[in-house]
Amino acid sequence: MRSRLYLIIAAVLWGLNFHFASYMLQETSFVEAASWRYIFGVVPLLLFSINSIRKMSFRNIPIKGILLVGVVGLFGFNIFFFLGLKYTSPVNAALIVSLNPMITIWLSALILKTPITRFHVIGAIISIIGVAILVIQGSVSNLLALNFNKGDLLIFIANTVFALHHIWVKQYKGSFSNLNFTTLTNLICLLCFLLLLPTTSYTIGCEHSENYWYWAMGIGTFGTAVAYLLWNQGLTQIGPDRAGIFMNIVPLSAAVSAFVLGEQLYGYHLISGVVIIAGIIISQYRVEFQRKRMLD
Repeated sequence: MRSRLYLIIAAVLWGLNFHFASYMLQETSFVEAASWRYIFGVVPLLLFSINSIRKMSFRNIPIKGILLVGVVGLFGFNIFFFLGLKYTSPVNAALIVSLNPMITIWLSALILKTPITRFHVIGAIISIIGVAILVIQGSVSNLLALNFNKGDLLIFIANTVFALHHIWVKQYKGSFSNLNFTTLTNLICLLCFLLLLPTTSYTIGCEHSENYWYWAMGIGTFGTAVAYLLWNQGLTQIGPDRAGIFMNIVPLSAAVSAFVLGEQLYGYHLISGVVIIAGIIISQYRVEFQRKRMLD
């Protein structure tokens, strides 16, 4: 139960990131915003892990996993996701991202040899329907009005990369400290962004509004450091095939947090929330059922 709570909290925090990021992008480029995000995310992680990192034996570090997750899973995901948003709408992006649980289930079966159960598939499909209700605002006409373009392909690539991120965390972290693994992978991602800056027309500066720094600290501390710590821990405990479906809480969290920030909630928000949660419960059913039978 604790592992699922970790995943839920992480997904809720990632939902808040949509608002933090949108505020930051009003003043800066996505490369600079991402750089500040990971600066504010890596600093607290380093403060808590620096002593244990110093004592680590180099041969015990899962270098391959850290590089894959840091360079491809985190940096690659951000690049493809933000480039995709230049050409497509947030609605299209949210629909495509809702496929993440299905992609994760298939990749987990292919790479980790985890079984695909009907509960996995049924739960993922139901959650996708819930996300669809949310992003089209409960109107079929909005669904028919969707247009797909090259941006959608970039979002799909980003989505697949993030599904691989789930797999690699489970595959390579092993018994390695979750705190150290999360710190090193986020540090690698930050270094990639800092190396990217000189090759672009973007710059990184400190001349921003006071609110900008509040948003940067929020997305860095909570939406990055805390969220990835919890997500990696929960994912390692229950496996990527069962953890991936919790990603569909992200758009729901973004919608509910918008209400807290002053926007209005509608009936379709409630309906989509119920459907998404039902899908998550169904996807977890078989394991819980088997566990109860073993206890009996």
